[in-house]
Amino acid sequence: MPENTISAEIESSPNHSRQAALALQQLGFRILHIGPTISVQAPQSLWESTFNVSFQPQQKTLIQEIDGSDVTYPKAAVDHIQIPEQLQTLVTGVMFVEPPEFF
Repeated sequence: MPENTISAEIESSPNHSRQAALALQQLGFRILHIGPTISVQAPQSLWESTFNVSFQPQQKTLIQEIDGSDVTYPKAAVDHIQIPEQLQTLVTGVMFVEPPEFF
């Protein structure tokens, strides 16, 4: 079974977006976009080993009015997240992407 690919937005230190993106890429993260935040993807195991984050299956209803619009996704448990030493001067935060809810 293929491993979950997890998406997140990385907040970099001021004026360090490109250096942070390069450092993340060297660690194995896929850089999708560099803007106010850095959009990245990586296998779940890379997130777990690099940032000490764990994931639990979470269920969410995307559209209340439509039966069968529930999805299960890996929700990040960020209580013990740690920015690795080599990224501490470049990265200030990690925000994990969750499926949207439509109203």
